[in-house]
Amino acid sequence: GEESPPAAIETAALPDASEGGVPPSRRRGTKAARVQKARGQRPKHDLVRNVVFMGMGEPLNNYDEVISACRALIDRRRWNLAHGRVTVSTVGVIPKMRKLTKDLPEVALALSLHAPNQEARTAIVPTAKMYPIEDLIAALDEHMMAVTKRKGGRNSGAEEEGGGDGAAPYSQEERKAAGKQKRAMIEYVMLEGDTSTIECAHQLGKLCENRQLYVNLIPYNQTDVKDKLRCPSREHMEEFRSIVASYGSFCFIRRTMGADIDGACGQLAVVLDRNTSRGDKGGNGDDAGAATADIEEGPFKGTAGKGGSSG
Repeated sequence: GEESPPAAIETAALPDASEGGVPPSRRRGTKAARVQKARGQRPKHDLVRNVVFMGMGEPLNNYDEVISACRALIDRRRWNLAHGRVTVSTVGVIPKMRKLTKDLPEVALALSLHAPNQEARTAIVPTAKMYPIEDLIAALDEHMMAVTKRKGGRNSGAEEEGGGDGAAPYSQEERKAAGKQKRAMIEYVMLEGDTSTIECAHQLGKLCENRQLYVNLIPYNQTDVKDKLRCPSREHMEEFRSIVASYGSFCFIRRTMGADIDGACGQLAVVLDRNTSRGDKGGNGDDAGAATADIEEGPFKGTAGKGGSSG
């Protein structure tokens, strides 16, 4: 067949004071090679400790390649990353989520939820109509508890407290221990509007009640797009976080990073396309700087939300 035309591949290295991370794109090329490149470009942080598969495409729809890359990254003879330091993010493809749980239960799985009920999620996530939100949470819960189940650490007489239909009878102590490993996470973008109301906080908390899932509230990164969306105030996000945590989940407000490189999902490729159309070679030059918005500027840059779990 004909070769596909060249396409941009976006990769961002997000250095931290104590940890290094690189979220690789799933589009083309070898993921492990990008980790090597990131290592080579960061002399002050010579170890990449976190890798996340996420962004403009659905990683689980490229299942074989993503799993191959994950196995290379956790292979002791190759990259030797800890299993929990490799995360696959998904919009919610239940059959592939369960396959990942079977094939690589130690790798972290993150669900891009972004709404606390089926109606609201279907309105903003086109694929949501295929999978009921309760089934998504159940599949995520199965992934969180898979290692506990495999190791036989389950209490036979334990009673499930609010786990939902089909949930295995794990004790809350087992759930807390599994939740702290962060193998199963919910990603929930915080936008002003219908999905960040106090009522939504209660709905999200109830959806995850007593499962001890790790809920990541993501402050919206303001970008140069047609729809002028905004992030709620810090005070509102703290109240939202507290309500979700009160239902028995680990809930945190994620610290934002990447302001200087337009590093949000899809932004690197968008900026490259924009600069290329303007005639800027590789995004260099005065005009390129003007075309690049700081996506994470605002009152939350460089701050981390407090989090916790009740119950």
